[in-house]
Amino acid sequence: MRPQFDYPPTVELLQILAQGNNLKQHLPKAVRLWVILRSLYGQDNDVVRKSLSDSFSYEDWYKEFFTETKKLSFDDKVYHNGRDQKPPFHDPDCPCAKSLAYWLFDSELTLPKPEWVQSFLQVYPMKPEDLETFLATGKNPEIENNKPKNQLPNVSSKNSKRKKYAEPFPNGRLFAITRRNLQENDFATLVELGWLEPQKNQAGEILTHHYCKVEVFPSISSWKNSVLPSHFIPQVDFTEISDTYFQPINGTQRFFMHVEYVVSKDGIDRVGKWKDELKRIWEKMPVNPIQILYDSASLSREASRIVYPVCIYYFQRATYLCAFGQTLKNKRTINWHNYRLDRVQELRELDWLNPSIPAELRQLHDTNQLNEPEYILQKISAAWGLDFYRESRKMLIRFNQDFSQSYIKNSFRHETFRFLNEKQEFIQFIREYKPNEQEKKLLKEIFQDLPEDINNLDYPYAYYTADYRIDESNIIDNTVMMRLRAWGPMVEVLLPGELRSRMAKDIQETWKLYHKSSQHK
Repeated sequence: MRPQFDYPPTVELLQILAQGNNLKQHLPKAVRLWVILRSLYGQDNDVVRKSLSDSFSYEDWYKEFFTETKKLSFDDKVYHNGRDQKPPFHDPDCPCAKSLAYWLFDSELTLPKPEWVQSFLQVYPMKPEDLETFLATGKNPEIENNKPKNQLPNVSSKNSKRKKYAEPFPNGRLFAITRRNLQENDFATLVELGWLEPQKNQAGEILTHHYCKVEVFPSISSWKNSVLPSHFIPQVDFTEISDTYFQPINGTQRFFMHVEYVVSKDGIDRVGKWKDELKRIWEKMPVNPIQILYDSASLSREASRIVYPVCIYYFQRATYLCAFGQTLKNKRTINWHNYRLDRVQELRELDWLNPSIPAELRQLHDTNQLNEPEYILQKISAAWGLDFYRESRKMLIRFNQDFSQSYIKNSFRHETFRFLNEKQEFIQFIREYKPNEQEKKLLKEIFQDLPEDINNLDYPYAYYTADYRIDESNIIDNTVMMRLRAWGPMVEVLLPGELRSRMAKDIQETWKLYHKSSQHK
């Protein structure tokens, strides 16, 4: 007896159907494949299931799946038979009229929306309002906003006139796509994944767009082990590269990545030990707090702290445990802190009934108010620097125009790092920055010197702004400081004054080192 497809659209299953690709970009296709599988193998009482023989063609399927595909009279219109045409809205009961959100939450075999959304955001952090737009329209604002402006689609025919570009998923309709897309993309993927087999004639030749149902479903558990989606990489573009190349091609690995990692051999052994221990702790529900003994560089001693472990974050040269609980500088204060994993000397799991757990931390757990990894990623996106729990400030810097055009323009440094490309944006920066009197004078001089067209390449400077993290002593996050130093004489920090003074002092101290060396020769 052939198995039935009765799997709800969990994030985990959709990842498998997306072949490990990032669901921030491939969610619509994954949900379509899930719906198609229901139409082929669904339970007897599943309204999506269609009566198809064990061997069928794409034409057999679409005539059963969609409505108004057959002419009953001469005047009837038919839909879904145009190879490169998207079906218009023609029947509210046709599957092509249903949105992505409908298939996920309003049809049979679905999950409660709050549960699904929480699961999705845990794996793919994004703004909740962007996810709502994504579910309603089939287009992710986070990705759409990062597309180059005025980008025109390619035209397949060299001699044809450029066609009017048709936006995908009109009105959010998931199946409002071309026949070619369904045939050559979706059904081809189901064959590749082993959910369908290509039909062959008596000579053993494959019949185009003809399929056979399988007797045994592909093992989902094996896919869980083989599919390694890189959703843990926040940069979407880089995720696409790693998703495409994480497996060898014809037996040869074609993608390599060098990561700057400064941890010593002994430290690497500790990191390996703690990551395994933390994985074991995170696999249990609820996640328990831990007690760590930490070799602190800032305190110049070891310190014991009780914290709630949230995630491990690799950030420029080392891995950190992001945790919430007793802070390093004051164990009576409950807040966030990043602990370098190689500096953790001891790690012990506690339970929530342990009397040594701070009352404030226990209360947050009992009232379900402890934040999860998506909170950390959102805060890191809000200001430059790893210490996401610190306050932030705005900076104003300017580059040499030639350097900016060659190395800064169209590059990504941080979500808040942006070019002030018109005077109105400069005025908006001044309002948000709230300068003191001395800073107002500097900004006024800069503003008066600006050309009418800030994009004028004859103007010697390019102005940029960014939000960055500072500690309680108003000292800039070290990773940001290293980036500014790396730009050397090509960048000038204008604001804030404290950061400008810090840069000037560091440059003077560096000059003294080389000046002494030249005198000793």
